[in-house]
Amino acid sequence: MPLIRVYDKNLILSDDSYSEKYWGELSRIIEAEFGISEIKNPNQVEQVLKVGFQYFCQKFEALIQKMQKASFYIFVNCIHEDSLDLYQLQLKKVELGIDENAFAISRRILKIIIEQGCKMDLAGTPNFFKEITINQKEYLRLTEELLYVGEKAYEIVEMIAKNKLFPGSTGTAVEDGEFTMYTYQPYPELYRFIYQDIPKHDDKVALSESIYDFKDILKSEYGVEYDALFGFTSEQLKKPEYRFGLIFLDNLIDTLHKELGYDKSFLHIFYDGLTLSAQNALSVEDCILKNQDPNRFIYRPIVKFFIDNKFYYMIPYNKWGESMVTLTTNAFPFGVYPQEWKQLEVIKNLVQHLDNTHDKVLESPIKALLDEHKLFYDTSVESFKNKRKQNTNIAGTVGDIDILYLDTDNKLIYVCELKHNRSRFDYNNWRRDYSNFKPKYEKQLDRKVEWSEHNKNVIQEHFEVLYGAVFAVDLKEYSVRGIFIINAPTIYMYDGKYRAFTVRDMSLLLKGEYVDVTFDFTLTSTGKKYLIGHPYFENIRKKIL
Repeated sequence: MPLIRVYDKNLILSDDSYSEKYWGELSRIIEAEFGISEIKNPNQVEQVLKVGFQYFCQKFEALIQKMQKASFYIFVNCIHEDSLDLYQLQLKKVELGIDENAFAISRRILKIIIEQGCKMDLAGTPNFFKEITINQKEYLRLTEELLYVGEKAYEIVEMIAKNKLFPGSTGTAVEDGEFTMYTYQPYPELYRFIYQDIPKHDDKVALSESIYDFKDILKSEYGVEYDALFGFTSEQLKKPEYRFGLIFLDNLIDTLHKELGYDKSFLHIFYDGLTLSAQNALSVEDCILKNQDPNRFIYRPIVKFFIDNKFYYMIPYNKWGESMVTLTTNAFPFGVYPQEWKQLEVIKNLVQHLDNTHDKVLESPIKALLDEHKLFYDTSVESFKNKRKQNTNIAGTVGDIDILYLDTDNKLIYVCELKHNRSRFDYNNWRRDYSNFKPKYEKQLDRKVEWSEHNKNVIQEHFEVLYGAVFAVDLKEYSVRGIFIINAPTIYMYDGKYRAFTVRDMSLLLKGEYVDVTFDFTLTSTGKKYLIGHPYFENIRKKIL
């Protein structure tokens, strides 16, 4: 398959023609170990799927081990840089005319290829561009094969996650000599709904603006201009051939020290924290299972290659931008940052502050919506005011209420728990959210809802003191509703004891336009019809399984 050209960028997607080579071999392995019969027991299903996952991870590593030319990894980097340009177009709602799911997976796998390359003892060449041109067909074929193998590893690990989340949803067998994975009814329709619904929430995600705080402390505390630390990479925009260049990092540090007076010790620590090397790169398996690990390429845009017995560094322009955005919006606010930077006290304190206050990032857009609809509300409620000035403190008992607001049209008291959850993009990672919400966050909200149900008079007097004469509402007949307000869409939204609303959902809810989706389902074995509403997976377990 030739290179795909999209908006003057090069793109490579996986080639299913490799199915016969790999899926056929895996099918024989599965049949020899587990037989051909259909397997439905969740524990046994997981065992089978893990064999498949490990098979593809091992095949991926074996393919990488055969490629020891540095120019191949520079070729892959060029494709990855183009993919980031195309991704930016996607964010602007530009139609690329390609399989967007395959494109998303390909970006992940290109990263893994580069990560594995930094572990290798590579061979250089006097002219990378020339060597890539000569070997382009071979490099293209190998990349397509790696994309196929990596894609299958991701596909199976998603099935493992679904099987763990929703036991009974998944099965396996070997049919006519081919390994087959099943998703049983009614799960396929529900998964399709989630797949289509999740992206609708993305443009309303409340992002931390900590990049500005980060730039400020670099300048005020370390005397360093952020743009100077990576400005040299912009030459890759002016002269695309610079994408094929590698540097000696020590030379860059010496230049910044001599020309701008920057402290060498700081520069070494700063760049070390952004460097991916043989010492910190994860295995293929861990790259997939721990795809938000701080040692991933997503957070470390500098790649240290060992070529012809010397260390060289690759610093891609687009990748630097992606990494810094991801670090400051989806890592810093959750207390995640490079291990090397922990010796930089000011950065350490900044990240700790962001971690302690990141739920407040979500508070601002919700307050704006409540103000827009002129609702009675209060935020960060640790104690309730009364006319005797003897406040009722809840911070030390049930815990503070993030947002408390009244829906006077429907006579509802909303007790809202804000969760500025980390953006995640697959079932394997959504399982983490699910395990946090189910045993931990639900219990926290239980306490606050129960307290509110028994203390409506306290809430009423609080709003009377807060709003004065304009508040003329009797809360005696009001019902209490607990909800989570979350930053990023996650699987818990579809299966929680409490509703979990994104900013988009809250906008619709406050306008009276939020609609619950229900599913009609007929069980083929009995012909019995079911209506499945939220919480969807829990209702499937109760009504059908």
